[in-house]
Amino acid sequence: MRQAVVITPSITKDDLRNQVELLVHKDKMTYAEAICEICEGLMIDPQDITRLVTGPLKAKLEAEAMDRNIIKNNTTKLF
Repeated sequence: MRQAVVITPSITKDDLRNQVELLVHKDKMTYAEAICEICEGLMIDPQDITRLVTGPLKAKLEAEAMDRNIIKNNTTKLF
């Protein structure tokens, strides 16, 4: 009899949000730096983590990008 293979994700949306907020507030990183740091630690391509960046975290990342002139203020979506 075969056993079902269960694949668990290396990080969830809530874990990502909590870790990013911790790095931003504790280590004074930007949101983009914090996300890259987490991706590096988990050996995940930052492009693969975009589906986990949602809600308030995405809004904060977009606001930060606009403040730093990375994206235009009239751009409605980051990704």
